[in-house]
Amino acid sequence: MSKRLTLKILSSAAVMGVLGATMALTANTAVAAEWPERPVRLVVPFAPGGSNDVIARKLADSISKSTGQTFIVENRGGAGGVVGSGYVATAAPDGYTFLFVSGSIATSAAVQKTPYNAKEAFDAVSLVAEAPFVVITRKDFPAKNVTELLQYAKDNPGEINFGSAGLGDSSQMATELLANMAGVKMQTVGYKGIAPAQMDLVAGRLDMIITTMASTRGTPTDDLPKLAFTGEQRDIAFPDIPTVKEETGLDYVVNVWWGVFGPKGVDTAARDKLNEEIRKAVSTEEFANFLDNVGARPRHSSPEELQSLLEADLERWTETAEAAGIRAN
Repeated sequence: MSKRLTLKILSSAAVMGVLGATMALTANTAVAAEWPERPVRLVVPFAPGGSNDVIARKLADSISKSTGQTFIVENRGGAGGVVGSGYVATAAPDGYTFLFVSGSIATSAAVQKTPYNAKEAFDAVSLVAEAPFVVITRKDFPAKNVTELLQYAKDNPGEINFGSAGLGDSSQMATELLANMAGVKMQTVGYKGIAPAQMDLVAGRLDMIITTMASTRGTPTDDLPKLAFTGEQRDIAFPDIPTVKEETGLDYVVNVWWGVFGPKGVDTAARDKLNEEIRKAVSTEEFANFLDNVGARPRHSSPEELQSLLEADLERWTETAEAAGIRAN
C-alpha cells in the first residue's frame, strides 16, 4: 500500500472520528436543550410533612417555574427511607426520576441490609441545603438542658424513648451517636416519617427527638422545649440556646444535608442540567429566605462533592451503628 493511500485512509479515519465526536456532542447538547420534555418526579422516601418533604416541594416549585415543566414530589416512605430510595435505584435512568433525600441515605445503609449498595446504586446530582439538628423534649420532661438529659439517661438506663423516621434515619443515628459518646442507653421508637414521631412527642408518648427545624416549623412541635442545637456554633435565630458541644463538653457536632440523586447511569445531560437548575434555585433570595425560615441554609455542590460526602457519612455512621450494637438486618 502506498504512503499516499495510507495517509488518505488515516485522514478518512480521523475525519470520521471527529465527525463521531461532534455528533455525540451534538446529541448530548440536544438532550440537554430538550430536557425536561415531560414531568419529572422527585421521590421523597419519607412521609409528607418532614424536612425532606418540605424542602423538596419548595425545590420542585422553583425548578418548575424555571423550566416551565412540572416537577412532582412523590412520597414513598418506609424503612427509614429505604423503600423510596430502593424504588429510585431501580428506576429507568432516563432523567425523569430522581431521589430527594437527606443524609439518612447513609445512616439507613449503615444499619440495614438495603436492596441496593448506597455507595454505588446512585449518581449524585447536587446538594441543596444543610442544617444542624435540634434536641427537643416533651413539655413535662424533667431535664431542662442536655446535661440534665444525659444524667437522667444514666440514672434511668433505657427508659428515655426517642422518636425517629425508622431504623437508620438521621434522627436515630444522631441520637445514637450522642448516647455512645455520653455512655448512656436510650430506646428508639421508629415511624414511617419524622412528622408522626413529632406528633407523638407533642402528645407526650415520646420523651425526646433530635430533628431539624425544617420539620418542626409550623407544627405544634415548634412550641416544645429546645434544649440544644448540634452544630459547631449557636443558631443565629436562637442565640440563647447552646450547642450540645458547648453544653456538655463532648466533641459532638452533627449536621444534616439534603441532596438529589439519580439512578445509576442517569442521563448525564439531564443530570448536569438539573444540577444547574438546583444552583439557580438555591442561589435566589427567595429560596435562601425559605430555608432560613425552616432553620436551614442553601448549599449547591458538584456531583463529585456530594458523592464524597455520601461516602464519608457511610463510614461515620457504620462506625456509630457498630458502637451502638446495631446490626444490619
